[in-house]
Amino acid sequence: MMKRIVSLLIAACCVPVVCAGYSDGLIGPGEYEGGVEWASGLLVVDGGGAYLIEVLSPARLEVRSTSLPDKNWFNGGIQDIVLFGKAHMDYYGGLTQELTVYGNAISNLYGGRIDYITSRQFVNWIDGQPQGQHINIYCNPGWSWTYENNVIRGITGQWRDGSALNIRFLNDPDYDPVWSNVNVIIPEPTTMLLLGLGGLLLRRKP
Repeated sequence: MMKRIVSLLIAACCVPVVCAGYSDGLIGPGEYEGGVEWASGLLVVDGGGAYLIEVLSPARLEVRSTSLPDKNWFNGGIQDIVLFGKAHMDYYGGLTQELTVYGNAISNLYGGRIDYITSRQFVNWIDGQPQGQHINIYCNPGWSWTYENNVIRGITGQWRDGSALNIRFLNDPDYDPVWSNVNVIIPEPTTMLLLGLGGLLLRRKP
């Protein structure tokens, strides 16, 4: 915790921030915010970035794409996204180092790169199986959990667009493990067939 606080203070003092403003609900190309606290309505990130985005209940965040981060995540991408209460996020693309989810916030993850997920949430356990997950990952068949010392520590596979999916879970011992809060959603066979036909049609010459 102290390390995270120190990092935020350093970023606030040292990061060259282009503050074009996000009050319009958009962080676009050329915009990089040091810290964002979004309390209502929809915030869209499409081509820009931020060091920290905190989404408060009942606000919504939609990440379509981000700028490219440097090695310290100070000048591109999104280093941290934190969702509180009943916040809602749809993540389609871009680069994010860590996603942290609290309360009853919902995350729908469709693509892009998210290195770490921390879940400070509880699920319902029925017959030893988790129910009522808050993190939905939409991916292709063939995904799998990754293990460390026989404990689930992440997920690997492919997003629905075929790009690589690799996320590591950071468990908080005071809450249910992250994997139990993840609902993996794969396309139905009919949907996969339609997607395949669509791809073939796109490849055909006019």
